[in-house]
Amino acid sequence: MKNWILSLKIRAKLLAAFGSILLFSILLILLSVSSINRVIKNKAINEKIEMLKRSAESQEFAIKEFTYEGYKEKNFQEFNKSTFVVSYDLNFRKAVSILNELEDNFKDSTTIQNTVGDINQSLMIIHSEFDSLKNYLKERGFKDYGLEGSLRKAVHQIENSNVNFDKAQLLTLRRNEKDFFLRRDLKYRDDFIKNAEIFIASVSKTKSPSVIMVLENLANYKAEFLKVIDLEIKIGLKTDEGIRGKLKDQLEALKVPLESFSSTLKAKSENQITEIMIVLWVIFAVQFIAGIFLAIFYANLITKAIKEIRNAMQTLASGTFPEKLTIKTTEEIGQTKMALNLFLERLQAATGFAHRMGDGELTAKYDSRFDNDVMAISIIQMQKKLKEADERQSKINWVNKGAAQFSEIIKNEAEDISSLGDKILSSLVKYLNVNQGALFIIQEQRLVRVSSYAYGKKKFLAESIELGQGLVGQCALERQTIYLKQIPTDYIKITSGLGEATPNNVIIIPIKLRDQILGVLELASFTILESFKVEFVERISENIASLIFNKQNVSQTQRLLKESQERAEILTQQEEEMRQNSEELQATQEEMMRQKTELEREIEILRHRLKTSHELTYA
Repeated sequence: MKNWILSLKIRAKLLAAFGSILLFSILLILLSVSSINRVIKNKAINEKIEMLKRSAESQEFAIKEFTYEGYKEKNFQEFNKSTFVVSYDLNFRKAVSILNELEDNFKDSTTIQNTVGDINQSLMIIHSEFDSLKNYLKERGFKDYGLEGSLRKAVHQIENSNVNFDKAQLLTLRRNEKDFFLRRDLKYRDDFIKNAEIFIASVSKTKSPSVIMVLENLANYKAEFLKVIDLEIKIGLKTDEGIRGKLKDQLEALKVPLESFSSTLKAKSENQITEIMIVLWVIFAVQFIAGIFLAIFYANLITKAIKEIRNAMQTLASGTFPEKLTIKTTEEIGQTKMALNLFLERLQAATGFAHRMGDGELTAKYDSRFDNDVMAISIIQMQKKLKEADERQSKINWVNKGAAQFSEIIKNEAEDISSLGDKILSSLVKYLNVNQGALFIIQEQRLVRVSSYAYGKKKFLAESIELGQGLVGQCALERQTIYLKQIPTDYIKITSGLGEATPNNVIIIPIKLRDQILGVLELASFTILESFKVEFVERISENIASLIFNKQNVSQTQRLLKESQERAEILTQQEEEMRQNSEELQATQEEMMRQKTELEREIEILRHRLKTSHELTYA
């Protein structure tokens, strides 16, 4: 056997030795690439879980806001529409979509499938309970709508009756009613019932044809109030009672599987990394031991001429690159040295490339001499995937940062729409790195420019645009984004200190809330906007639409309140005038009665005198 080994050519011996080492190296690299792919996949799944958690938090926020204030909106009471319900529905559908993706990705995992099923079931229960809550709140109503509206109507019918009753008793009932709505305590219901019985007994003693009608209205008032209380009990007098309590419990229960899901995936990722590290160390250890064994084994078989090669291999096996071997012959040893030198160069190229990627140089170029071998192809493919993942994450971070920035601006509801428009437009132009922008709002069927940034006066001599006029007016009619990459020379100019030029692209985006168009946003730039930036602007336009809609609602409410106050003042003034006229009429009547009495007394005196005179005459 030994003679047979000795009869082998040096090339065959070295190929047997280094082939095994190369095989371990390739196996190590392939396993590393596969491990990185698994880590990237787990990272993407963890991002989905975070999105799911944020969606659940948004649903909880929308439910709370709708329960406290949203249902009171006139738009909900009349048309059953609310911005909070829309927000909830969007986040609910988003959560269901994410769960479907996770379910498809983990069909082979029973544990994760069960967790996804639990989360989905909780979401469906919350969705069902929220539908019930919306129906209860719709039935309850607010102010002039629903049961509360019927309650007010019954009270006004009692107040406007012709029956003379104790107003204080009715005021006591109204105070009990308001105390319940304010403090949501059932003791005010009991007080209301007791005082209502007293009031009914008091009114029953009144002798008037209208008493029956008042009693019917009072009974209706009492019944409507008790219906409202029953609904409030179903809804929940406190946050942990009724359907509000059920929703709260379900939302809290939803957090448990979400956290469990997140923890499970994190633990799974950590376990995978640990397993990968163990396998890599085992392969490295086997490779290291095999290298040393083969080096020692062949050192006893190969002549002294190849000790230099052995020393180089030992140096390489120890984790450092040896100096290039000196080639003095062209036989197998020389050829082997040449092959070893080339192999070292490949490893150095791969190591250097890996170090540059580790330092964040994802655009680094691989040595063109070795970019077609198995190691290079695997590492370059890994580089591409890392670069794609980095680009995706950069876009996500860019969008999230921008959304947070504009959310802070839009939250400032104290400012008027023009000031907010200036801030929004300025921040948007700077964040997108475009050159010009303008914001239009629909007022009286015209597009009125409320804000502009870096536009010259030439294009905007007019402050408003007719619907359908130009690209801006056409965008408002079609309610679709217009993206122009070939701009007419006479459309707009971007002006700077060096002159003016036509932009390379213009984007005109409708500002709409659901199907209602509220305005138009126009941006112009020398640089072409990427698709994710266009989608970002469309997303921001939805927030701007919500802001404009809320501002317009506030303005309309203030105007209606002012008109109501003015009418109340006029009615008060008219009531005062009627009171004064009544007092003057009463004084006139008293004066006429006094004069009548004096006249009758004078007539009686004259009669008496006449009678006396007549008697004296005939006497």
